[in-house]
Amino acid sequence: MNDKTNELNKEVNVTMHTLSLSERDISYAKVKRNTAYIGNVIDTILEHNKVLDRETLLYAAGLFRNGFLELLKTGKAVDLLEMGILYIKPNGSIEAANPDIKDIPKMTLSFSPSELALEAVKGVSVAADVTESNVPQISELYDMHLRKSGNALSAGRSVRIKGKRLKVAGLESETGVFLASCDDAGKYSDDESSWIHVPPTELIDNSASALVFNIPEQASGSYRLLVRTAYGSGSRVNKTVRTGVFSDIVTVTTA
Repeated sequence: MNDKTNELNKEVNVTMHTLSLSERDISYAKVKRNTAYIGNVIDTILEHNKVLDRETLLYAAGLFRNGFLELLKTGKAVDLLEMGILYIKPNGSIEAANPDIKDIPKMTLSFSPSELALEAVKGVSVAADVTESNVPQISELYDMHLRKSGNALSAGRSVRIKGKRLKVAGLESETGVFLASCDDAGKYSDDESSWIHVPPTELIDNSASALVFNIPEQASGSYRLLVRTAYGSGSRVNKTVRTGVFSDIVTVTTA
């Protein structure tokens, strides 16, 4: 059996996600997986038991693994060392009113943890958390006149923005694509009246993954590109306007 180990984090990291499809303000948490392999398990055992050696433990683990697999191949449910039951089940439903044996889907596996295992994690505390923002994420700009990706755009020409959660909705005065003039360090003015605004009605393509629009003719110089939206889901518009800022400085020149 492969003596595989993993670099384990001491902290339990959790990411927070907003449930955007809900009419209420709801979030959920996901634990970032920190997988311990058999080598990590043996390391833990040897910290408390100096009698057994690593090779013996690794050999025994391999025997248990092979035994479990042999039983699973015969359709048996297996108690994994009192940690829970690994059992087979059909992989999906049967779309037939009067199913035959041949209609049964192929088998897959599920796991039902034991009270012993559930009790072990009750006391786990979260040492670190990362909040996943639901703001628009801009990953790429594509100048459709120059036919290339990058930070150089052409005034009066079309550009495509790619990313996530880009779909623009909300009050026309508050949402859309904005170009905020910036200095060489990327710092831009908080005076929004000085920004160049492309409102939602001027977006040629407006989807969650892409926005297409024309760069205004008067644009020229260095800018930070922002996308503002209050889109929720379907036809729903949220009260809160979210802002995504492209990570790099954008240079607009006359075509």
